[in-house]
Amino acid sequence: MTASRIIGRVAALAVPVGVFLSLAACTIDDGPTGLLIEQDQWLGTGTGAATCSVPATATSDRRIDGVLDVALPWTAHYLFYPLVENLLASFNGLVGSTTVGGVEEKNNITMESFHVELQVTPASGTSFAWDSGCSGEFDAPADTWQLAPGSVISEIVEIIRPCNTAPLFRYLQGQFSQGQAFPEVKVATNIKAKGRLGSSDIESPPFDFSVKVCYGCLQTGYSDTTAAQFSFPAVPKCTDLTTNPYMGDPCNPAQDQLLLCCATRWDDQGNALAVECPAVPAGAP
Repeated sequence: MTASRIIGRVAALAVPVGVFLSLAACTIDDGPTGLLIEQDQWLGTGTGAATCSVPATATSDRRIDGVLDVALPWTAHYLFYPLVENLLASFNGLVGSTTVGGVEEKNNITMESFHVELQVTPASGTSFAWDSGCSGEFDAPADTWQLAPGSVISEIVEIIRPCNTAPLFRYLQGQFSQGQAFPEVKVATNIKAKGRLGSSDIESPPFDFSVKVCYGCLQTGYSDTTAAQFSFPAVPKCTDLTTNPYMGDPCNPAQDQLLLCCATRWDDQGNALAVECPAVPAGAP
């Protein structure tokens, strides 16, 4: 399944809070740096969203935590939608500056990546470990954009990768098979935006974000009466559906919003052999 993605970039109207002129190669990452992750953008809750469009300016609502359902017929991941700000003032605009027009702005920040650290809190009496070759600390790539002083960009960042999801799936599937309904585990994420300011590396202060990783929890609790009978682990046939009000997140159906899937093929006993998520109804209205 694929989805188009639209990422916003716009000049902010906020008054910049500081000025920094890079004079030597170094890393700036202790306390306020001029680079900031302000929030996780809110994509809205409207059903049937057809596009993955991250708002270019700060949304009045912001997601303070997330949910990832790993009980899906593909390898899941979790996407974070940060709004990143350059809080530096324009060096060219300083009062008394001898800089003339046409000279390169010294306080532009070039975005490079996001540093991610994941910490899992397993249930009491259980243990959890990442797979070899896929740790809980990594750099996620970012689109290489120049962030001018006083401006913001929005991004799409994979903060839980498919290879991180694999051991989470096994851990939760084991609890589900032991009779625990919709088992879950908390994954604390620590995220820093990384870029270049002149000849220096620059990092934002850490942004803490919690993701509840679960097994089936986004595929249950439907208020729509036609969908209520298909709570996880039940899967309807696509030919039995005429509507689907539960499309999941428009960039990644496995996260944050309720999702209804349906079977395109099944065996003689009615067990799903091929599943489509989100469901595309094929029944007669």
